[in-house]
Parts: sequence; structure tokens; C-alpha cells
Amino acid sequence: MKILTMSKKSSAKYKNTSHYEDLVSEGVMAAYEELEANPQAGPARIYQVINWAQWKFLNIDSLPVSVPENLVRIVKGMGSEDVDTNYTKESLEWAKVLLSQGQFIVEHHDTDHTSDQEEELSKEDLLEKIWESARECLTKEEYDLFRTRFELGFTQEDLSKSFKVDQSVVSRRLSVASDKVRKRVVNKKWEL
Repeated sequence: MKILTMSKKSSAKYKNTSHYEDLVSEGVMAAYEELEANPQAGPARIYQVINWAQWKFLNIDSLPVSVPENLVRIVKGMGSEDVDTNYTKESLEWAKVLLSQGQFIVEHHDTDHTSDQEEELSKEDLLEKIWESARECLTKEEYDLFRTRFELGFTQEDLSKSFKVDQSVVSRRLSVASDKVRKRVVNKKWEL
């Protein structure tokens, strides 16, 4: 039996990158505990034990508040004869609310949050690098065209009239200038 493979397969279904290794570990530990208690357990039983251990880890053990396992079983409709049913209706309702949050939802984990201020600073920094690169790599004529288009906001039609050239020539020159600037920005990023 390949316990590690079964545990990885089972944990992959949760699509939870922040708890993946924990899920695999929980599954492996549960499988070995089951084999110790029941050496005759077949692959189907071992997979069932792995799956339950991983589900329990995500939906009970990882909750931000502690919920007794037997209460979880009742709320999820997984009760059995030996499960304590002396919970109040209010307790059951609160447990339903807690358990409806779903710890295995990927959006709740592994997200990078940047503030608007951080985002604005990085945009300003990028713009500064673009203009610095444009000054460094473009000829005077290319820079004038680039600046007039992107800083002053002229359209290509306005540029063709201002520079007294065909609009297709303006488009081609802007494309060449933009490529030069883009390459310069990328090269500066990788410079040591």
C-alpha cells in the first residue's frame, strides 16, 4: 500500500495550498494509526481513514474557534448512536454558521494583500523608471514624439499633423520607441 500517495491524492482535492503539507501529514498519521489498530485494513478503508482525518483537520481542527467533533458530526448530518445530542438549538445554529464558512476555500488562504498606498507607490516608481529609461535610450526626436504622445496625451492623428508626417509613420515610430523603452526598463531591472 502506498500511504503517502493516497494521502497526497486525497489532500489535492481540497485545492488548499496553505494547508497541503499539513493535510498530507494528517492523512499519513491517521493511516498508520489505523494500520496499527487494524493490520488487516484494506486500501479502501485506509483511504477512508485518510480522507476523514484530512476533512476533520480542515473543518474542525483548523477552525478559528473550537467546535467539539461530536457537534460537527451532528451539524453535518454525520451523527451516530453514540454521539451526544444534548446541545441546545442555539448551539446547533451557531455551529452551523461556523461550519458553513468552509476552511478549505482557497480564497481564504495564501493571498497577498497590498494596500492602495503601496500600489500607488509602485505605479509611481514604475512610471519614474519608464521616463528615466526613455530619456536614456531614445534619440531627441523619438523622445519628443514619445513624450508628446504619452505625457501630453496627443492622439496619433494630432502627432501626424504636428510632426508633418503620415499617421502610419507616427504609429511605426511610436512602436519602435516603446519597444526601446520597454527593453531598457527590463534590462535595468536585471542589472546588478
